[in-house]
Amino acid sequence: MKQALTAFATLLLLIIPIQAQRSISSDGVALAAIVRPVRLDSGEATAAALAKIEHRTFELINEKRAEIGLPPLKWNDELANVARFHSRHMAELNFFSHKDTDGLMVNDRADKFGIHDGRAIGENIAFNRGYADPAAMATSNWMESRNHRENLLSPDWTDSAIGLALASDGSYYFTQVFLLIK
Repeated sequence: MKQALTAFATLLLLIIPIQAQRSISSDGVALAAIVRPVRLDSGEATAAALAKIEHRTFELINEKRAEIGLPPLKWNDELANVARFHSRHMAELNFFSHKDTDGLMVNDRADKFGIHDGRAIGENIAFNRGYADPAAMATSNWMESRNHRENLLSPDWTDSAIGLALASDGSYYFTQVFLLIK
């Protein structure tokens, strides 16, 4: 019953994905050093363990794309830093939104990380807790949401990455950032 309620709450919490169709430009500030795993009750999650879940989620998404004949998304380490930063921020401050506590959206965060070479940027976020396979649950929830699925299966995106943070209560916060390279 608890998992069913969590799944229902997760579906309710999934915010409409963002697709900002504009040029990305601004003076960027490198924030990559800020990205690190969130503390857990039982100690600190290793970056390697979180990265494994991030890449599993990414592989699942590329499998969904392949099923309908789309090319795979290319993993982009710079986008991973943007995604990890937002996921960590949500986990540490216990919020779930595309807009962060400073009022910044994905395009603003990308600007701060010095990402200026795209024509369009998009973002999916997910939250779940209590599942043996959080990557499969996030992917499944995104596929069940029309707007998130459209982002995942858009032929326009070329580059992407997923950032994951694990909160002290065991909640996983996923952020996927998409980019259309010029």
